[in-house]
Order: sequence, then structure tokens, then C-alpha cells
Amino acid sequence: MAGKTPKGKIVVENDIEKNREEGNWNRVIELADLLIKSKRPLHCFLLGEAKLESYLERNLPLDKNIEKARLELVECTNYLRETITEDGDKCGVALDGHLLLGKVQYTIGDYEGALKHFIEADLQGLTEKTLAPRSIRIIAESFAIKGMCLEKISPISGSKYGHVEWLEQIKHCYEVAGDLGFLYLQHQDKQHTSNIFISSSTTGGSHSPQPTMTHRQNHLSVFVETAILRAPLFLIDHGKLLEAMSFYRNMLSSVEANGTHIIRLVLCRQLAELLLRRVTGLSYTSPVGKLRLNYPFVKIQSFFIIMIFCKCCMDFIIRIEK
Repeated sequence: MAGKTPKGKIVVENDIEKNREEGNWNRVIELADLLIKSKRPLHCFLLGEAKLESYLERNLPLDKNIEKARLELVECTNYLRETITEDGDKCGVALDGHLLLGKVQYTIGDYEGALKHFIEADLQGLTEKTLAPRSIRIIAESFAIKGMCLEKISPISGSKYGHVEWLEQIKHCYEVAGDLGFLYLQHQDKQHTSNIFISSSTTGGSHSPQPTMTHRQNHLSVFVETAILRAPLFLIDHGKLLEAMSFYRNMLSSVEANGTHIIRLVLCRQLAELLLRRVTGLSYTSPVGKLRLNYPFVKIQSFFIIMIFCKCCMDFIIRIEK
């Protein structure tokens, strides 16, 4: 029996990771109870994460839900606070604990508290590490939430420099959130393709049901999706039209993945509206770096060609949405 314990432990931990990825939070809670007592911080982390994600599946993180979140996330917060201790650090859950607590604090309306947890986790430094898919999703959400928290809080300094730095921080957070969010979906696509190949190989090419992706696996987090859609509008509101155009282009030129189709359609429509309503011929810049538009006539001619294309895109998108 003693020889079987490590194997059983590995099976439980693998099942936990699988259900975390698929968003089966009730099953995660059941499996967490099978962990040995010496892993108390990990047990608390899994319970806190599961209860937080379950709540957010039922309730969007909106201002009108803040009071409800404060009441329902008390137990979740208590579990996660047990992960940011010395024992939690030894167990390897302290960083993720801080990130999830930042998510909790945003949901209950404590924006400064959320930012403090992201500082404790050294959020910026986490992007330089090799990350598991679930960690990519959590960090993408954290950058999105950090950007939204910064928007809610006015710049500390009233100087022009402080305002510019505030704008750059928010822009950076939204850009990283979008990049990591799309990276997560691309990884899920690759994993799904690999699973289908393995399934086909083991069944000898039969017509057995193929592995399917859950809604959670092929959709962006509500936080990341909000950040992606919010970023260009935020830049436009602060007179950064060219930077907004650049954000749209970067998102639309990223590698295609399941789960990005709808948001790409929205971004495409918003970019077309921006070009049609806010950008003039002389202020237009080509997305192609090698294309030189130094002469005003050539620049305006190119701009009008883009305008015609945008109008056609708008008509096409409207027909699709109907």
C-alpha cells in the first residue's frame, strides 16, 4: 500500500490540474479534500480559487455587484490569505495567491488593495518566466485588472509627467493582457489538436467521439476581453488616435485562435469606425512600415482607398451581425 501512495498522489494532482484548466470547480473542491494535510496552503489555494471562479461564473465583476461580492467572497478571501504566508511560499502558491487576491479586491471594489497584491507578486517580472497555461490566464487577468484599477484611481502626481506615466502604465497593462490572453487561446488550440491526434492514434482512426474544448478553454476571460475592448477607447479618450490604431492592428494581426473570432469582429468594426470618423487623410499612417507615404497626394489617395475598404467592411459586418 505504501508503494502505491506516490502514484495515487500524482493521479490526484494531475486530475486537479486538468479540472482547473477545464473550469470544473466543483470537482476541484472534491479533489482538494483528498490532498494530504501537510499541504494546507495548496488545499486553501484550490478552495479559494474554486470559490472565486464559481462566483464569477454566476456574477459579472460590475459596480452594481460589489456589495454582493463583499458578502459572498468572505470565505474565499480567508482561504486565499492562508496562501500568502511563509508556508504558502514554500508550497509554491504564494504568488498565485496574491494574484487571485488582487482579483478578489477588484471584484469587491478595493482597487488600491488589488494593486498592492500585484506589487507583492511582482506582476511585471512574472511575464519573463516559462508559464503553464493556467498561469498564463491568471497573469493575463491580473494585467487587465491592474489596468482597470489604475483607471479607477487618479494619478498620484498632478504634474504632466505623472499623467503621462499613468497613461503609459494603463496602456502597457492592457497590451500585455491582450497578448497573454491570445497566447493562452493559441496554446489551448495546440493542446486540443494534439489531443485529437493522440485520440485518433489510439483508436486506430475510428469514428469515436473526439476530445472537445470546454467553454472556458476556448474563450477569453471576461477581464481580459474587457481590457482588449477598453484599451483603444481609453487611448482615443485621451487623444492617442495613432496609438489606438496601432493597438487595433496588433490585435488583429496576431495568430488566429478559437475563441477570438467574435472579439476580432468587434475590433475590426471599431477600427473601421475610427478610420471613417476620426482620422483625416494627412494624419493617416500606413500599417506597412516599408510603404512610404511622404507626399501628401499619395498619402491622401491611400487614405481614401482605406476609407472605401472600411465602408465595405462595415457593411459586411452589419450583415453578419443581423
